[in-house]
Amino acid sequence: MVAYPQIRTSADLLKSTISLDACVQFLQQQQAKACAIVNSTLYGLMPFWRSMTAANIHAVVGLHVHVTVGEVVMPLVVYAQTNDGYQSLMKISSACSTRQDRVLPLNWLRAYQQGTIALVPYAEGFIEQHTIEALLDVYKQPVYIGISRPHGKRHLNESRTVAIAEALQLPIVATQENRYIDEQQFFAYQVAQAIASGVKLVDEEVSYAQPEHFMPTASMWQQAFEDAPHWLTAAETMLESCRVTMREKELMLPKYPLADGERADDVLRQLAYEGLAERLPHADEAYKERLEYELSVIREMGYSDYFLIVADFMRYAREHNILTGPGRGSSASSLVAYTTYITHVDPLQYGLVFERFLNPERVTMPDIDIDFVDTKRADVIQYVANKYGTQHVAQIITFGTLSAKAVARDVARMFHFPPDVLDAISKAIPSKNGVTLAEAYTQSETLRQLVHASERHEQWFAVAKQLEGLPRNASTHAAGVVLSPKPLVDVIPIEQGHDGVFLTQWPMQEVEAVGLLKMDFLGCAIR
Repeated sequence: MVAYPQIRTSADLLKSTISLDACVQFLQQQQAKACAIVNSTLYGLMPFWRSMTAANIHAVVGLHVHVTVGEVVMPLVVYAQTNDGYQSLMKISSACSTRQDRVLPLNWLRAYQQGTIALVPYAEGFIEQHTIEALLDVYKQPVYIGISRPHGKRHLNESRTVAIAEALQLPIVATQENRYIDEQQFFAYQVAQAIASGVKLVDEEVSYAQPEHFMPTASMWQQAFEDAPHWLTAAETMLESCRVTMREKELMLPKYPLADGERADDVLRQLAYEGLAERLPHADEAYKERLEYELSVIREMGYSDYFLIVADFMRYAREHNILTGPGRGSSASSLVAYTTYITHVDPLQYGLVFERFLNPERVTMPDIDIDFVDTKRADVIQYVANKYGTQHVAQIITFGTLSAKAVARDVARMFHFPPDVLDAISKAIPSKNGVTLAEAYTQSETLRQLVHASERHEQWFAVAKQLEGLPRNASTHAAGVVLSPKPLVDVIPIEQGHDGVFLTQWPMQEVEAVGLLKMDFLGCAIR
């Protein structure tokens, strides 16, 4: 049984080509006991955790960071050993991702170390003893020294590293950074690195792509460390000591700011009846019965604050002459939404059923989609961030992937193919949503001719198929905004966004999975 302390997955945006399915299959073949994800952010953490747990492999939450220690910027792998450590990692990842240089000052690590352990990976460069001593002065949690031996080849400074570990009484563990699975995938990984950097491939060796970043098999581990099997055991023990319980879905609805003694249910009721009198001064008993029913459901489900929040930013939009849509989707069936000026559709007039929006027998998160004129949408988001605090509001991240046409062109550019060939490639791949390169090859005679035009072209296509579907870049979701009752870094990792509003490091499904409320601020060309 072996452990893998340094897996970087493809979620790390072209810093790795390791997909989850392939990773799980490989680890099962090696009968791996434990493994850790150590991306440079917490991208991809939840899917990794779910996949490994389903495969009965002990999953560890880790993070690869760079820390300023005096004049030295040193690599460090930090693991969450406890739930407190998981909270610390979210703060570390958020701190690094909101700094321009992405480097963590050592003093910041002092504040974010509770419940963590750290690994100094000596394979990434020799680190002097005094630098480690300076780290230990601040970081009071367990520190391990990681030694790599790809194919049994010892690092030039291994003996010095062992001497430092012994002098400082730090345990040594066997490790190897993993960025691709099989050694034969090294070239595809090189190309991914080239796409990320924009530097085209040349015949000379690409210096930034390291050939020792494959995933060793169990026998490779054992052969490489046959003189030090206790280092392998120490790696397993280190990862096994990390016991984090992932948060179950816990609904975290934000609170609308109220004066002392006020209750959201009462304030919403008053606002709704005031709106009813303004919008429908001659409303009959049917309207009052419907309003009472809706208010009771909203109260029982605990959503009064949510309605007040939405009504508040809609009031802001009206007062600042920001055009909004009349209401879309199931929210248009709510009379409370109409009387609080969230929507502009009278549901009774059109026979709309409230249970399409909220049903006490089928508890779901309320979902009110609002259309704002696209030139002013950012103003409303900024208002929400200012009112509830920038630490509580973030836009939601989304990830672009290397689709068939995109990956074919990106790889071709790295191969230095001329513009006319790039154009021919684009035309040869069908412009059909979701088409794969394998399907395109079957359907397009032109593409088959391009692929077999030369050995270099065949190599291009083989690499493109290996990289197809990998995450390529991060961007901002077109509509999603999350609002949390507690600081977001206590719940999810965040990063620098736009216009002073943070961005989540997790996409919409993962944000909702931890219980945060997502609201859609849709930008539309309203006329």
